[in-house]
Amino acid sequence: METRYATLSNQLTKRIGTGEYPVGDYLPSEKQLASEFGVSRPTVRRALEYVEALGLISRRRGDGTKVLARKPFTDYRYTTRPVDDLLYGRGAERIVTGINEVVCDELLADRLKSAPGKSWVHISQHRNDLATGDMLVWGDVYIDSKFGSIAPRLADYPGFICDLIEEEYGIAVSEIHQEIRPVAITAAICQAMKLPQGSLGLEMTRRYLNNQKQPVEVSINIFPEARSVYSITLNRTQERGSTR
Repeated sequence: METRYATLSNQLTKRIGTGEYPVGDYLPSEKQLASEFGVSRPTVRRALEYVEALGLISRRRGDGTKVLARKPFTDYRYTTRPVDDLLYGRGAERIVTGINEVVCDELLADRLKSAPGKSWVHISQHRNDLATGDMLVWGDVYIDSKFGSIAPRLADYPGFICDLIEEEYGIAVSEIHQEIRPVAITAAICQAMKLPQGSLGLEMTRRYLNNQKQPVEVSINIFPEARSVYSITLNRTQERGSTR
């Protein structure tokens, strides 16, 4: 059954949309609305909070409730969990299996958006579920060799590698470019992840860029098919468009 404040918010939204409460005018006071609709003032406040979240009104103490627009926001924003939780689930741990320095050939340079001949530190790693021990994602991470001194700390570092680079060198990541594509998982990774040979998955490549748009870290992660369902929630933004 619809709550009283939901019913009231729908009625107010309808009145604003039809122009009964014109843009630029003020709504009746909370006391007047409560009397007119036969509800309590707390119910009125809850309804107004919802209408305000849609971008239709603005409420300021001492100034009343002003009508800003006839239609709700048309822009939406992502609502999601922290990225570690989103990608790996709660309680995932990093397992570093190898660290070595590599020099880019043309193929690797193209993948990293680097120059052939440039040195990178390559970290082989995966994420395991702490509760079950299952491998959640297979990963290869490349960091600019200038920051290679952080490599021995990675196995015990709980945060993102780019955060560790920032801590050690003061190099902040200003952008993250992400590419996702379907792949047939290689036989070696299938064996490590205990997947049937020929399994499908998603490859996620992330390039962490500094303020000069140069990559300081590139991660290439393989997610098995069972972990490749992607869902998001879109909520209306609090930013008003230029035309309403």
